[in-house]
Amino acid sequence: MKITVFLIFTTMLLAGSAHAKRPQIVPEPMLVNLFALTEASAALKICADSPSYAKLAADKQALLQRLQGAIEGLVQKTARKYDDDLFPFFIQARQDAAARPGKIEKMRTKYRFCGNDFLDQMKRYVSDSRQRLNYFLSQQPDAK
Repeated sequence: MKITVFLIFTTMLLAGSAHAKRPQIVPEPMLVNLFALTEASAALKICADSPSYAKLAADKQALLQRLQGAIEGLVQKTARKYDDDLFPFFIQARQDAAARPGKIEKMRTKYRFCGNDFLDQMKRYVSDSRQRLNYFLSQQPDAK
């Protein structure tokens, strides 16, 4: 299933759409990272759109919003390096991923949408992703 979504995401990036011009070629490791960030962002969106979100304490709701913003910031940083139109592709891929019944069901059963340490896991994931992405981008020449 993850490979299928990765292929769809890659196809979206390479094929272009009516809403955005075709992005520049993005290195494969970056595509893998963008796929993972898209999936994480979709999970945060599912949590935020769930009935469980309203039951979260205000500080946890704020954390969820900060994590979503951090992921968006990482994708925007990547877009600035490769192609500004990469961000709209991310947004669309996130929307599509967050609407997948299988992903919604996984979030419901594994995390009760927002529970079972989901936000703590996401906090660690975003921190690790930021470090990996910053290192990777620092090693790449400008692509635009």
